[in-house]
Parts: sequence; structure tokens; C-alpha cells
Amino acid sequence: MTVDNPAPQGNAAQDTAVQGPAARPRPAPRRATAPRPASRRATARRVLPAALVLALAAAGTACDAMSNEPERYSQACGVVVDGSGSALDTKTGFDAEAKLKARLDTFLKDRKCRKTSFAPITKVSMASKCQVSPLDLDPDGSKTSDRDRTRKALRAVALSSALKLLHCAQKQEPGSDVLGGLSRIALTKPSGDDASFDVLVVSDFDQGDPDFRLGRQDLSTDASREKTADGFLKSHGKPELSGADIYPVGYGMKYHTDTSRYEQFNAFWTEVLEGRVKAHVHTDYR
Repeated sequence: MTVDNPAPQGNAAQDTAVQGPAARPRPAPRRATAPRPASRRATARRVLPAALVLALAAAGTACDAMSNEPERYSQACGVVVDGSGSALDTKTGFDAEAKLKARLDTFLKDRKCRKTSFAPITKVSMASKCQVSPLDLDPDGSKTSDRDRTRKALRAVALSSALKLLHCAQKQEPGSDVLGGLSRIALTKPSGDDASFDVLVVSDFDQGDPDFRLGRQDLSTDASREKTADGFLKSHGKPELSGADIYPVGYGMKYHTDTSRYEQFNAFWTEVLEGRVKAHVHTDYR
């Protein structure tokens, strides 16, 4: 007997079923590839914002430093101290030492004084041997955080210098050449018509030198005061203090109980200082 369709043997039937028309071939596995490096342009896009942040942060730090920097002082100032007998701590005196200690630091701080010069009032002020060196009260420096402390320390040095000048003036021959003291401090005034200059004058302004004694002058009328001012400035010279700001301390204390005499005294000095010298007189520290 002949067998036309013999049965498949072994696993042939299973292989035939798997490999039938419905079966799909499996794709060959793809080979793994290394990640492509980022382009330079993409790297720049990532780095640029970081650099910009650093730049802005640095700029912000610089601005903070500038905003924290104290305002620099630039005002030129003068200090004139009267060493005459009336400067003593007496019933009729105005106590120059106490006035300096009470007013000088405040004046220097209020007026934002930087370069500060000193002059004495003695019997002949322009020729007096008493002198102390000018001071820079806001010097340049790298430690801005210490600037206020430095200024405070240098104002204390300024007080020490003023007291030293006062004590020297008090050892000279008795006399009170107030106008001469003003002429001497005027030598330190900055040049230029618009250059500002603040001057603290610790004195009772009772002019009393070998050639002129204010207490002996007729100051009773406008005409007599003008005549007295003419002769006074002719013999003593006019201080170059046009435009300066003068701050007296102890002014007119000799006449504090005599209103009429004080008014004549004040009118005379107003004529001299504001009318003739063209300075500005203030009462802030009297």
C-alpha cells in the first residue's frame, strides 16, 4: 500500500505552524550607539545665562558697595580762638575752653568740614607765634566701613589742636585783635569768588588791641558807627572773607545784661562783617 501523505515526524509540525503565512519575521536587533556630543552652540546657550548671572551679581555687589559708601566731605573750614583775658572762666568771661568743647565737634560735623585751618586771637593776631597745622578730617582710605570712625577720631584731634592754640594765645600779652584773627584765617580761604568757607569764631568780639579799643568808641548812632568802621578798617585792613559764612560763639557776652549797649555793639559788627567785609554771619552756635 502506498502512503501518499505521510505524517510529519518529530517537531516538524510545530515548525510548520510557526512558519505559516500569519507569522512575521522578527527585526534584527539595532546596535547601541554612543550619545552624540552637544554642539558648541547648544553649550554656549547653556553657559551664557550662567555668565550673565555672575556679571549681574558682581554689578549688584559693586552698586551695594557704592551705596554704602558715606558721602565724602569737601567743605573748607576755619577755627578762630580768642585767648584774651575775657576768654577765661570768670564772671565777666565767656570761657573759651568750655565753648570749644561744647561747640567745635558739632560745628565740624554739621558743616561737613574736611580741610580745617586754625588761627588765634591775641594782642596782635597776624604776628602771633601761636599756630597749629591744618587738618584733613576726611582723608582718602580703602576701608570705607571705618570712615565715620576715622572722622570722629580726627574731630577729636581738631579739638585738641584748637585747645593747644587757645592755651598758647592765653600766654601772650593781654589783648584781643579780633579783626586780625579773622584776617589770619582768611589766608586759608579757598581761591575763587564762589569758593565756600565756614568759620567758627570762639570770641566775645570785644576788640581791644594797642590801636583800637571798641569799648571807647561812640557807637550810639548809625553815622558814628559808620565813621568808626571806616577808621577801624583803614587802620587794621579788611579780611578777605567775602562770601564766607561766620559762626560766632560767645559773641557779645560782655553785654548780655546791657541790652542797649549790646544793640550798639551788634550793629557795629554787622556793619563791619556784613556791610564791609561782605561775609554772612550766623547764630547757629552762639
